[in-house]
Amino acid sequence: MTIEITSDADLPKCLNTPSKQASKARQLAHMHSGILAKKARGPRPQGFFSRTMIVTLQNGEDVVIQFRPEPLDLESFQVARRALGAIVPNIKVMEDEDLECEGIWVYWMECIPGKTWLDGARGRVSQTRVTTVRSLGRILSKGYVGNTSALVVDRNLRPHLELLLASEDPQIRLFHAVARDLLGKLDQLKSLPLFVAHFDLNNVNIMVNDNCEVSGIIDWELSTPLPFGMGFGRIHTLAGEFSEKKFYMPPEFEDAERGFWQEVWDGIPEYVRSHADPEAVQIAVTLGTLLNAFQIEEGKIGPFNPVVIDAIPKLLTYRIPLIRGTDSPPYSE
Repeated sequence: MTIEITSDADLPKCLNTPSKQASKARQLAHMHSGILAKKARGPRPQGFFSRTMIVTLQNGEDVVIQFRPEPLDLESFQVARRALGAIVPNIKVMEDEDLECEGIWVYWMECIPGKTWLDGARGRVSQTRVTTVRSLGRILSKGYVGNTSALVVDRNLRPHLELLLASEDPQIRLFHAVARDLLGKLDQLKSLPLFVAHFDLNNVNIMVNDNCEVSGIIDWELSTPLPFGMGFGRIHTLAGEFSEKKFYMPPEFEDAERGFWQEVWDGIPEYVRSHADPEAVQIAVTLGTLLNAFQIEEGKIGPFNPVVIDAIPKLLTYRIPLIRGTDSPPYSE
């Protein structure tokens, strides 16, 4: 189970205020770099599972110190960085016996330049969405990590679908027919290459520069490589958004969405393109959409967001541009 930090009071006494976190972060950054720290500040909003401090060293360099109530598996960061390069921050564990005795693990990370997409596009989301989403597609097209998805399909995806089908929850049962259909098509995904897939791609985890082009992607914990297309199920809320508890397609949706896929398709290696059958990619995107809504926690499905569940029937009608062509809309009514 992932331990959530509901407030600073959940942390040990030595870290239970922002000023204490800043002080400890400056000390740790100095110890790690050998350079004195000038200041430390916390980003807003803070994450649900950590407390993060951005420390400015005397030489002007910014580094990130992160406090967490449980250790991270760094493999997901390392896999993503090997595939995508400096877009993914380098991360190292920092040894601090006193904090570990208090149940806190510390990590040092490179500071990705720019602002979160949420802050960087504030007041100009509509004008910059196409730029951001296209540049994200360009980056994610470099996410190839393996030739075959067979092991992931059998070890991860099939059990997830079977867990959905075993559930008696009334809201989950509404999607049993879709889950059964996808289970029957699952073997088609085994021919797809493995690609980096971020667990929670959103406007807080995507960093942008002044032009709203993507400069980095953070928070890779819990992420894992998936069949090509599954990680792109997030396109619904990258090109679109939830507004007043309903899924909303802004006027620029299709320009952003088609631009994303064009950048992905143009950027993937020739080997991937030759093995990425559009029908199989469509199945992967649909499966990613369904499983993103019904994630597994402690061996069972849920909890899930009722707003997302209300939108799922529409989101499951989504067809990628390679399937729907130039004249059909992204979603069916």
